[in-house]
Amino acid sequence: MNKERQIMKSILLIISFSLSISGLAQAQAISGDFQKNCVQEQLSEHKDIKKKSLTEDDFKPYCKCLAEYVSKNSSNREVNELLMNPKAKPEWLKAIELKAMKSCLAADSKMST
Repeated sequence: MNKERQIMKSILLIISFSLSISGLAQAQAISGDFQKNCVQEQLSEHKDIKKKSLTEDDFKPYCKCLAEYVSKNSSNREVNELLMNPKAKPEWLKAIELKAMKSCLAADSKMST
């Protein structure tokens, strides 16, 4: 009976480890595509600012923060939805992005609206 318990514990540990790696891979996948789309959106939204010519590099820190926030605060189903269509803007994403924006802007004093 002890061997069976050890085997079961080992199997559960392997399954847990696999799921955590899977979640990390999903977060990284959403992060890359999400950041690229974010940067393009930010460039488009800020194109009329005359004070300074903005580049992709100006928005990368913000978009990285936003992607990390969304990855950490989304369910597996929501992450899968974004992986299937990275340019999608479902209502749940808009709500998370609003919270992320506040968090990211507050976290870095160099970023401003």
